[in-house]
Amino acid sequence: MRNLIKKLLPKFVFLKIKHFIVKFHQFTTPIFVKTPFLSHLYFIFFNHSYLREQFALLQGNEKYKHRINSTIEHSNPLLRRNIHRIEKGLIMQPRKSIFALGYIEETQNTFLLACQSNTHQSELCWAKDVLTEYYRSVDFEQSPLLRRLASEFKKFNELESAKDNACIPYANHQLPSLNLNYEQLLEFIKIRRSTRWFKQISVCHEKIKQAVTIASQAPSACNRQGYNFYVVDQQPLLSQVSKLAIGAGGFADNIPCIIALVGDYSYYEHVRDRHVIYIDASLAAMQFMQALPTLGLSSCSLNWPELKILDQKLSKLLKLKKHQKTIMLIAVGEAEPEGGIPYSQKKTADQLIRFIE
Repeated sequence: MRNLIKKLLPKFVFLKIKHFIVKFHQFTTPIFVKTPFLSHLYFIFFNHSYLREQFALLQGNEKYKHRINSTIEHSNPLLRRNIHRIEKGLIMQPRKSIFALGYIEETQNTFLLACQSNTHQSELCWAKDVLTEYYRSVDFEQSPLLRRLASEFKKFNELESAKDNACIPYANHQLPSLNLNYEQLLEFIKIRRSTRWFKQISVCHEKIKQAVTIASQAPSACNRQGYNFYVVDQQPLLSQVSKLAIGAGGFADNIPCIIALVGDYSYYEHVRDRHVIYIDASLAAMQFMQALPTLGLSSCSLNWPELKILDQKLSKLLKLKKHQKTIMLIAVGEAEPEGGIPYSQKKTADQLIRFIE
């Protein structure tokens, strides 16, 4: 709409209108910041920046209902969330003799549905092993509900358990020993720097998979991992996506591969979880980029601002659903040896830490 107005109006008229809008916001904003209610009115009448996000969120909440009852999905967010909740109950100190009564039946029913669907085998093995450990740990004789569910669960033996019960909680001392000290880690961390000049050669897909494997180990809310890595390395799509990224100004044509990290609201049931896609995807993105130097690759994280027109264009290019949202773009490739890297001085720990008394 803005582009259409710009074309129809003389340039000086368009600039006058733009100047008026800026002045209007400068004058009215101090009024609307005084209370949450006034701020709400401001975004209803004068600023629709959050409209796309709100729409995607509600679309995702609605899609969630279909996803958890679907037989064609490869992952069930309700199953993942509840199994993780049971895991946390299993490691409590002291552990309760009975817990998860409020959602254990829902969890078991969801598990049985997942077993009849396209749910990934590793997810099913994890769920079965945790449920097996749950019934082994709780005193189900105290609860008629647990007695019934435990009996029903015992009859279900079609799925093989993971070898050596690898999918159940374990003690901290069972973690592998760390052969890396602080100084070595710091030096490794410093190797990852934002690279903007790449060799004009293709990026190996297997290496991307390896980096995503490391990214998948990042923590996420109830282990739902509601994001995907969209890999773009074929023309003309590569050029189209790269040039949309504001942060790629001046070197968009030099990017051999660009990855869109896309959050999916359909993994979440509640509006309260609206920020989770940003948190979880960002945690995964950092581990992904940190893994790349071990594979001979470099990267540059590209800002993806909330601009309606750009967001719509990118969503169309990536063929995203209404409940999906691009969190960030990442340029990936083999670094050009003579390519420059900004020094980018970092804040000190003293600058970043606030001790609360």
